[in-house]
Amino acid sequence: MGKLRAAFASSNNAYIDEHFGSAQYFQIYDIDEKEAEYIEERRINPLCKGHCEGGFEAAYDLLKDTDAIFVLRIGESAAGYMIQHGKRVFEAHGFIENIVKELIGDGFAKDSDTDNDNENVVLASSDEDQLAGDEGHAYRKEAV
Repeated sequence: MGKLRAAFASSNNAYIDEHFGSAQYFQIYDIDEKEAEYIEERRINPLCKGHCEGGFEAAYDLLKDTDAIFVLRIGESAAGYMIQHGKRVFEAHGFIENIVKELIGDGFAKDSDTDNDNENVVLASSDEDQLAGDEGHAYRKEAV
């Protein structure tokens, strides 16, 4: 049975609402094929205010035990850094609970057992990208 640890950038432990570089809080969950368990909230000083091109080591150190990171937005250099360091990176918006349920339903944790080094999931809000629900969250796979 696959298990994945995910970090969600959320200031209120309910909704993904923070950009990677300005995030102050990450909500950590363990997700398997049947359920999710809230583990803890982790706090970090924001990496940058606005656009930044480096200094991602602190965020990596905070999230090094996670497999996937869900943020409202992330810049190309930050995403590249995290992907190069073995993390799967997702842009997302919506309630964490709804996104977690969708990930469980689609077998996302099971997929984490396979070799997905070059694949990430992007949560999208446009109608043509949306795969489920009207809650403003759905995902599609994109090769990086």
